[in-house]
Amino acid sequence: MSNLHILQQVIVTSLEPMYQEAEERGLWFFHCTETDEEIWCSPGFLQKEQEAGRLIIAPEHWELRDPAGYMSKLVKDCQSIIDEYNEMARRLKIEETLELISHSTNPADAR
Repeated sequence: MSNLHILQQVIVTSLEPMYQEAEERGLWFFHCTETDEEIWCSPGFLQKEQEAGRLIIAPEHWELRDPAGYMSKLVKDCQSIIDEYNEMARRLKIEETLELISHSTNPADAR
């Protein structure tokens, strides 16, 4: 067994308490890279990635967060792309625009 493999095993094992808390509280793993890219992983997805030798990052570089925050980021990213499309359409004098519409199937939101 190589030193790298041993180090990876130590990192994965040291994440066990975070996995347990994430599962109990419905949280996801969040990491911000050195280039300010956000990585959001459900516990199950992160375990599969780590089994494949990817995303083996020490616990001090992960935060546990509510995945609703990731959903909010996705909405902002979608709106940004739509805004860019609409600006290009305006400049090219294309009379087509896009709009982001949200539909909820949650009865509590229908009030």
